[in-house]
Amino acid sequence: MRVTIVGAGALGRVYGVRLAAQGDDVTFVVRPERAGDVRPFVVEQVNGADRRDTLDRPRLATEIPADADVVLITVRFDQLVPRADLGGAAQRAAGGRSVADLLRGAPPAAPAVVLTPLLPRQRADLEEAAQRRITPAMPGVSGYLDERGVVRAWITELAPTLIDEEGGAPAERPPLEELARRLTSAGVPARLEPDVGAQNVATTTAFFPLIVAIDAGGGASALLENDGVLRTVIEATRESVALADRLGKVAPWTKLLLRCIGPLTLKPGIALVRLLAPEFLRFLDVHFGPKLHAQHLAMGAAVLEMGRERGVSMPALERLLAHLGGRPRAR
Repeated sequence: MRVTIVGAGALGRVYGVRLAAQGDDVTFVVRPERAGDVRPFVVEQVNGADRRDTLDRPRLATEIPADADVVLITVRFDQLVPRADLGGAAQRAAGGRSVADLLRGAPPAAPAVVLTPLLPRQRADLEEAAQRRITPAMPGVSGYLDERGVVRAWITELAPTLIDEEGGAPAERPPLEELARRLTSAGVPARLEPDVGAQNVATTTAFFPLIVAIDAGGGASALLENDGVLRTVIEATRESVALADRLGKVAPWTKLLLRCIGPLTLKPGIALVRLLAPEFLRFLDVHFGPKLHAQHLAMGAAVLEMGRERGVSMPALERLLAHLGGRPRAR
């Protein structure tokens, strides 16, 4: 299968390297200044069998190839459709070219699968700008780039990659089914399901305060010592869950986890993770910390916008974002 991945960060590398390891034809679309980078892509699975895959010569390009069977979008939320009114700069995915620019040049028959959390207005804006339908997906992969430039990843069958079976035109169904099969055989469980787009919106909204908390608190450990921010995060989570209930059905595991979030459970929970899986806390600090500051601000503005549209008051989330806006961006 010929797969093009827009973005070569941790998420894009996990999907691309695993597919390439089983013989699929993978191209990574990157910024022009990165197109000559000859360093290998290495992915190490933290959980399970401690699998290690190396792509010695990743194929890098600045355009989506004309023969692509499917396109996977793995850039940040604020890079999908940059909007000044959501606090995002006019960032481009590849040297002045936006994701929409790239997709307009992609083969019409190749489904465009977005693994980045995609909220309703951003999906509509992207589809309008790209002049094509978008297929939402929920990644079942977590990972970060360590100091060696190696991706350390968690992949589990309990949370497979979900691809919206109704996200594209009927002719796109066969390549989406084939993509799910190829990912599963590559050790990244995936399947097609209905209403993944709505589930993604609801799940992302419900979890947003917990995601942004790492950045707002200056890291997981520092967050535990800041009772004011911690209380605000918990209040904002309740508001976001209330909004999520109006947006769609959240992932089943999300409801279970969110029920455990509270002032008496969050600190012991993080302490337990620190004891049993200390690298996962490092992942949280690296992946959800200041590196994604611009994404957090843009996504937070989008969540507040949805709250206003649906009559959900979110004062705690507004306070959390105000606090976040005062923190420095990553250098």
